Amino acid sequence: MSIQGPGVIDVQTADDSQSLLPMKSRVIHKFYEPLVFLKALNLEMVDAATYISPSEPDHFQDPQTLFETFVYKLSHVCDSVKGEGGGTITSIAVLQQEGNRTIEYLFGSNQRTEQELKATASYMRSLLQTVGEAPAQPFQRNHATQKILLRAVLLFNRRRISVYLRTLWIEAQKCLDGPPPPGVDDNLRDCEVVIRHLAKLSKTSAGQHIDRLARNVRGRTMKDSMVCWPELRHMINRLLAYRHSVEFFLLAKDTWPQLFRDFQVFYIPSSQPMAKPTRQKSLTAESIVGRMTRKEKDIKIFRNFAAELQLFGLDDRIKTEYENENFRPIVHSEVLLLDWIHWNGGLEPARFFQGWKYIGTSKPTCKLCHYYFQEHQSDVRHRSSHGNLYVNWRVPDVLKSQCPEAEEKRQVMVDRVIIRIRKDAFDLVKKRVKPTYRSHDSITSSARLTLQLTSDADDAASRMAVFGISDDDDENEGGAML
Repeated sequence: MSIQGPGVIDVQTADDSQSLLPMKSRVIHKFYEPLVFLKALNLEMVDAATYISPSEPDHFQDPQTLFETFVYKLSHVCDSVKGEGGGTITSIAVLQQEGNRTIEYLFGSNQRTEQELKATASYMRSLLQTVGEAPAQPFQRNHATQKILLRAVLLFNRRRISVYLRTLWIEAQKCLDGPPPPGVDDNLRDCEVVIRHLAKLSKTSAGQHIDRLARNVRGRTMKDSMVCWPELRHMINRLLAYRHSVEFFLLAKDTWPQLFRDFQVFYIPSSQPMAKPTRQKSLTAESIVGRMTRKEKDIKIFRNFAAELQLFGLDDRIKTEYENENFRPIVHSEVLLLDWIHWNGGLEPARFFQGWKYIGTSKPTCKLCHYYFQEHQSDVRHRSSHGNLYVNWRVPDVLKSQCPEAEEKRQVMVDRVIIRIRKDAFDLVKKRVKPTYRSHDSITSSARLTLQLTSDADDAASRMAVFGISDDDDENEGGAML
C-alpha cells in the first residue's frame, strides 16, 4: 500500500503480465466453450424466456440490512458512466480491524484507469466527509443538507444522468405518441428540478398508474408495442435513485456516526482485459457438446437439440461470440474485491465492520459472480443476482509472488464454476428449463425510505420506520439469463 493523500490510499497489485501466472490454454478453452455455448442457447431461446426481477427484501428494520443497503447505495453513486461495457460498475467493502477505530472503505471498479480510480476515491472521501459534517440530529437538518449532497452526486454522475434525461424524454414522447422535444438541457439545476418533480409524480395516482402499467407490460413480452411504459418507469426510478441514496447516507450517519468520522478510502486497480480466447478446433455446437461431456446419452440429447436450433443459426451465434472484438474477459469488481480481501488479511468476520461480511455493488450481481461467491464458500454476502450471463467474465489473476495454493485455489474455482455452467446448459436442453432475462442489469425501483422522527430511542430499529426495499435498481447491458 502507498499513501496518495489524506485518507486516500491505493492498493498496489501487479499490472505487468510478467508478474502473473497465466492460466493454461486448455483450461481457458474448457471454461469458455460451454459458457459461449450457453450464451448462444440463451439468445436463441430468449423469446420463450421468463422475465425476472432480482429478489430483494421489501421492507426491513434489521440494522444489517440497512448497512448493506448503505454500502451498495454508496457504490451506486460511484458508477458514473452508462454503457461502455460497464466499466464504472463499482463494489465496496467496509472493513475495520479489531481494536482499531479507523474505518476502511475498500473499492474496486470493472474497468477504470489509475487516474479515474484516484478521482473516484477523492470523490468518495469528500462525499463521506460531507455526510459526516451534517447536523447530528435529523430535526436540525434542512433541505440545504440534502441539496449539497445531491448536487455532489449529480455532478460526479453527470455523464450517466445525461443519458437518463434524454431517454426519459424519448420514452415519454413515445408513450404520449407526440414529437420529441428539440433538445434536452442536462445541467445540474435542471436535473435537480426534474428529480424534484419526479418525486412528486411517483406519489400521485398517475405515478402509481405508470408503475402498474409498466409491471403488466413487463410480464408479457419485451416485443410488446407498449414497451415504452416500462422503459419510462425505469428511467424515472433511475433518476430518483440518486435522491434515495442520499437519504440512506444520512440515515446511516444517524445509526453509525463512526462510519463518517475516522475513515480512509482504498482502491484496488482494475484487472487487465484478457486476450481474446481463440480456438483452432471446430466451434460448432455439435463439436463443443462432444467436449463438454463423455456421456453418450447426454451427447445425443444435446446434439439433437442443437440440430433443431440450427434453423435459427445457433452455430452462427457461437461464431459471432468468439469473433466479437470486444470478447476480452475481465474480473468483475465484486469478485476482484473478494479475492483481494481473501489473500490480504482473510475473510474472518472480525475483519469487517460490525462483523458483517458484505460486498455491495452498484448493480445486482451477474450470474457468474453469483456462482463465484457461492462456490467460494466464504459466506461473504452480496447483492442479489439479476441472472444475466456475460461471456466477458473471468476469475482473478494469480501473482507469481503469491503462495502455491493461490494457483490451486484458482483452478478449484474455475472447475466449480464450470460445473455450474454445464448444469445450466444441461437443464436447459434436457429438462427444457426456460431461460430468464432482464433487459436492464439494474433494478427499476430504487430502495427508498420514509423516516419518522418522533422517537428518542437509542436502538437502530426504533429509529427507523418501514424502509421499503424494492431494489429494482440498475441498468446497463441486459442479456438473456438462465
